[in-house]
Amino acid sequence: MLLAYQDDTGISDNNWLDQFRIPVGDWWTQTVDWIDENLGWLLNAIKWPFQTLFDFIMNENPARTSIMSISWIWLVLGFFLLGSVLRNTRIGFMSAAMVTAIGFLAQDIWLETSKTFGMIFISVLLCAAIGLPLGILCGRFDSVWNVTRPVLDAMQVVHSFVWMLPFIAFWGIGNVSATMVTMMFAMPPLVRLTNLGIRQVPEDVVEASRSYGANEFRVLTDVQLPLARPAIMTGLNQTLLLAISMLGIAAFMGADGLGRLIYRAINNLDTALAASSGLAFFFVAVVLDRITQPETGDGMSLFGRITHAWSNIRTPEELLSSHDATPEAVDEPAERPVPVSARERSALLVVAGASVLSIIGVFLPWASNAGVISGWGSAADENLDGLSFSGLHESGGSFFGIFVIVFSVIALLAAVRPLLTFKSSIVDRLVQGQGALLAVLGGLLALMFVLNLASVGFDGVETVALAIFSLIAVLVAIETFVGGTPRLGADGAAICALAAFGAAFGYALASPSAESAAYSRGIGVWVTLLGCVIAIIGSVMALRSAPYAPHRPLPTGVSVSSIVGAVIAFLLVWGGATAAWMVDEREGFRNREFFGGLAGDGPGLGWPTLVLAVIAAAGALILSGVVALDESNKWRLGALTAGFGAAAFIVPIAWTFSISRSGDADYFNDRLALTGAGVLLALSGAFIFFSIGRSNIAEFRRRKIYADVRQLADEEIKEIDISQARELVGSEVAQ
Repeated sequence: MLLAYQDDTGISDNNWLDQFRIPVGDWWTQTVDWIDENLGWLLNAIKWPFQTLFDFIMNENPARTSIMSISWIWLVLGFFLLGSVLRNTRIGFMSAAMVTAIGFLAQDIWLETSKTFGMIFISVLLCAAIGLPLGILCGRFDSVWNVTRPVLDAMQVVHSFVWMLPFIAFWGIGNVSATMVTMMFAMPPLVRLTNLGIRQVPEDVVEASRSYGANEFRVLTDVQLPLARPAIMTGLNQTLLLAISMLGIAAFMGADGLGRLIYRAINNLDTALAASSGLAFFFVAVVLDRITQPETGDGMSLFGRITHAWSNIRTPEELLSSHDATPEAVDEPAERPVPVSARERSALLVVAGASVLSIIGVFLPWASNAGVISGWGSAADENLDGLSFSGLHESGGSFFGIFVIVFSVIALLAAVRPLLTFKSSIVDRLVQGQGALLAVLGGLLALMFVLNLASVGFDGVETVALAIFSLIAVLVAIETFVGGTPRLGADGAAICALAAFGAAFGYALASPSAESAAYSRGIGVWVTLLGCVIAIIGSVMALRSAPYAPHRPLPTGVSVSSIVGAVIAFLLVWGGATAAWMVDEREGFRNREFFGGLAGDGPGLGWPTLVLAVIAAAGALILSGVVALDESNKWRLGALTAGFGAAAFIVPIAWTFSISRSGDADYFNDRLALTGAGVLLALSGAFIFFSIGRSNIAEFRRRKIYADVRQLADEEIKEIDISQARELVGSEVAQ
């Protein structure tokens, strides 16, 4: 009804508009009331798929199994399997690591993260169920697209908050209505990109398939959908990201998940909860984004490689023909890395031997009478008269020793890999083994799901699944080592040797707490430190003789972004070193006391971090172009900069994990001895230094020599002098 009122107000007066009122709000209220009263069956039908999926996936009944009640191990293994199948094992392990990291934030955050995964899965599943068929119809029929396009335009123009109003009116607040809003908000990109992908398939390809007798269904399934797959996957990825971003807004509708924690943190000004839940939300987004959006340069995914290997299991020679290789080419490949010279071999062997020495030192005594690291977090470790502890013990080196072993082992492998040769068939066999184990792991996950639905417990399945996961990790590591990567060589050995040195160096300079006056360092830390120093010297010698070159032209000139990054990184490390590294909240014992990284009464770990960061900063500034370097020296300096950045990163991260491992806790298992905010700043700056160095060596590969050049060398080298040989085949071959 349009109501009008008569008065003497002129039309130019703003109050004149008050004479008219269009009762849109009343119309909407009447419509909602009528639909609730007469079309309840339709509302229930629309709600049914959402509610059914929620009851199936996110049931809160403790007697039933859902995503919130299953063991965290199964969720981690599930994401590993998903990332490995859709992308590759590298993404699979990254996904598993990030999901595991969320679990370490807090139990409440893990529970809400499980709900978040469930809500995203339901939203994207229903978006795909509706959006993909609709996008295909739009791509095939102009009439459908002409009707759908304005609807999609309207859906994307409407603000996300406006979408909430009708769904709250018809279905109330809660997870179901919030998921409906998320689906409506996130679906348009999938429909648009599916339509675009099908329409961009070359018309001559479609007509060729029709001319060979293919019906329209075959044209769609065999031609259009495969060629439109990149666009469809991009649309699915965008829908996923929109669904993730909408979940924060859905918290206003009473939805569960991480969005609710963020909303609560904002209302209560709880910065700790906001940081933890925000970090978990970031991990969720990164994991799902990487799984659903392949990147250029990934190469064949693990699933593709497994299919390729298994399809030729009875005829392995076909694997060679698929790469346009012949049996002779296997024995004499078209190209191969430049052979290791005697000087480089000696340097790499020095790195390998020194890495072994570093590992041996970890098993020797690192601490006696008290714990230099654990004494800061545990009162029981302040006085341990007559006891000695190795570099792996909680009261000894703790994570400092663990990181020494990890990076020394990697340095050892990086040093010996250029000295070894393997048959290419070994990689194929390793891939087949990974495929078989992934299939078994997938079957175990399905079996566990069925057993949970039947409320049947089977503890052995979890143990077997973890064993298979560990075996897959071992096979992937072996495949990476056998297949080789650009960083398995002098530069990788240098980075890892410096990282191991950072852990040993940080522990050696750490100061015990005031109550740990009887503490004394054992011989193990000095043996480890000596081994790390020798490994660094050997890696530098290897860097000087290793023949590496960029596989594409490098940028020239001064990089302003690198300079700015180096300055910011140094300021972060400096601020982190001077800020608190230890916050003691134990009641009755230095209550709420802060200890700085450079303070005389603190742990003193700010000093080694700062020293390593200063060296990394100098390298980063030189790499930025302020000093002219040739390609070889840029590669060497980039490796050393990345190594010192990694070393500076290891000190605060090892300190954090060590305190978390040994710190005192109260009745509710809340740590009362905590690492301070300075650790976060130092970690951020050190990581930037590592990234700057890593980016400068990313394009470098070991130089290669080719079959025709080697053949010429073999035929002519005996008849010409060494100077002519260098002109023909290069100094590396002559050597």
